[in-house]
Amino acid sequence: MHDKSHRIRQMFDRIAARYDLLNHLLSAGCDVYWRNAALDVLGATSDWVVLDLCAGTGDLALGAARRRGAPRLIVGVDLAQEMMRIGQVKAQRVFQHSIRFVCGNVEELPFRSDGFDGAMVAFGVRNLADIPMGLSSMLRVLKPGGRLVVLELSRPRLPLIKQGYSLYFRHFLPLIGGFISGDFGAYRYLHTSVMAFPEREELIRMMEQGGFVRTGFRGLSLGIATLYWGEKGNDE
Repeated sequence: MHDKSHRIRQMFDRIAARYDLLNHLLSAGCDVYWRNAALDVLGATSDWVVLDLCAGTGDLALGAARRRGAPRLIVGVDLAQEMMRIGQVKAQRVFQHSIRFVCGNVEELPFRSDGFDGAMVAFGVRNLADIPMGLSSMLRVLKPGGRLVVLELSRPRLPLIKQGYSLYFRHFLPLIGGFISGDFGAYRYLHTSVMAFPEREELIRMMEQGGFVRTGFRGLSLGIATLYWGEKGNDE
């Protein structure tokens, strides 16, 4: 396992118990809207089998399972077992037959090629040790015509929003997140990883170089988050 993947797994296992609370608190509840927007773009139907990558505690998978015409199966993949354990507990309350969790590395997905109708990732691509390798792995397991949707935090471009966001994200978010989770390093990493992430046009370029077609992106909440999408060509 790559050193970064190992560190990320350990970090998320440490903060798993407070992860959901902090997601909602630090985003002022916007993470729920962002996930719903991602599911709208995915457009899954009741005959789909969907892959939820970097699934964490399963909120994106649960959101998909709650929808009318929900996919018949959602497979969540993550390296952090404590995060998935929480997701499994949440899923067992209602969706134990339609959501499954698998411990695995996105860069080397343990599935056959052309097996999934759709794939989705929320706040996980920037944590990959090798983003192009991860995108290639995602493309491989999608069926021809299958769609990938990525939701990521991003840096606003409007000057006033950018300045206020930078102040909050650099100073206040790590302090609040560290205090509540007990792990200040994890929320300093959050700031660092978002600042270093190849977002918007650059991520789309990486997706297209990896073989995705019909790509696009759309900003959410004044650019605080961004949705990306692409499809596997029928001739792949």
